[in-house]
Amino acid sequence: MLKNIISFTAITLLVASQSFAQQFLSKEAAIQMALEENFNIKISKNAIEIAEGNASKDNLGFKPTVSVTGGATYNLDNSKAVFQDGRETQLNFAGSNSMNAGVGVNYVLFDGFNRQYNLERNLQSYTASQLNARLALENVLLQLFNAYYEIARLEVDTESLKELLAISKERLERAKVSYDYGVGTLLDISNAEVDVNTDSIAVLNQQQLVSNARHNLNFILNTDVLQNYEVDTNVVFSPLMSREQFITGLKGANVQLLMAASDIRLSEIDQKLTTTSRLPTISLGGQYGINRIQNNSASFLDRLNSNGLSTSVNLNWDVFDGGRRKVQEQNAKITKLNQELNYDLLYQQILRDFENAWTTYQNRLTVWKALEQNVITSRLNFVRSQERYNLRQITSLAFREAQSNYLTAMTSRNRAKYDAKLAELQVYSTAGKIQDAVY
Repeated sequence: MLKNIISFTAITLLVASQSFAQQFLSKEAAIQMALEENFNIKISKNAIEIAEGNASKDNLGFKPTVSVTGGATYNLDNSKAVFQDGRETQLNFAGSNSMNAGVGVNYVLFDGFNRQYNLERNLQSYTASQLNARLALENVLLQLFNAYYEIARLEVDTESLKELLAISKERLERAKVSYDYGVGTLLDISNAEVDVNTDSIAVLNQQQLVSNARHNLNFILNTDVLQNYEVDTNVVFSPLMSREQFITGLKGANVQLLMAASDIRLSEIDQKLTTTSRLPTISLGGQYGINRIQNNSASFLDRLNSNGLSTSVNLNWDVFDGGRRKVQEQNAKITKLNQELNYDLLYQQILRDFENAWTTYQNRLTVWKALEQNVITSRLNFVRSQERYNLRQITSLAFREAQSNYLTAMTSRNRAKYDAKLAELQVYSTAGKIQDAVY
């Protein structure tokens, strides 16, 4: 018994040492932190910036290009020059040099609509990147509230365990007093001490689960600042629309379907791009150049300076490319057809997921309400058992069973409540309306 008392004292001190004031993390604050710090959201924002840059006309050759060229050479030549009149000149290390500089401008007047279609494609890719960012945000919100409500559930369960631990401690004190007055037995004290130790260990294990759950939420929030905090344990259910209203708005709200529709649009543009090679490319060029040549004494000219402006119009037309163009066009048509089939398949999958989410939510609401009644019944039974135990009308084993049943009822009811809330959020998420849910 002395070992049990020592063990109980150590556990009680450890539990008390962990019961210090904690900071509070609201749902709104958690959402704000996730929007600012979550890695997936940051990555999706960067992807939007890249897509926005790609959609610029500056990236697609709509403006002329200007190039500057220049160069200089210097020669040392050994040469022997023989003139028509028979004179000869022998030169050793005779120096000569030349310099040139020029400015050129080139502008593509027409490229078979390739630039226009690529601009259209990049703008559609920009839209797709925004949809992808929205998908990342919705996934993060769902992960966030799974982690947040897990902490809330565990914290509520912890309070229930602490409540039962307090009852077990009171029972131990009563057993000691009863023994001192000769009414109780050492067995009653030993049983009470065992139950106190069991409940104390349960509280410690529960606190460890809460700590782990906080670490999971910290990972989603991308922060290590919040090491010990409490969350809002209240659950507010959203006023759900009807099942038919959700399904009617599914195609216009579900982000995965919107992304699949964007892929169809991209395949249509790619189909247009395959036709651009059938048309010619016309470009206009212009160049202004300066040249200076300094010859050695064996040359007929001593030096030559020149400058001038030149312009050109260039036409390039691949009349026949060996049949590659035809294959590309055919493949583009098949790709578009596959994207359309993928959209129809995805719609059926999401419709199935929504139906599953909807029935799961309805089932969990029913279970939660049923377990609410179980808690009322088990609490009444526990209170009666406690009164009868104090009057020594039932054994400690029967009292402990009533206590355990009450705890099971409370934790089951608690889990059912948070499961129902998460099922509700899954309904909103599948329907593409998670931003409209009440948190």
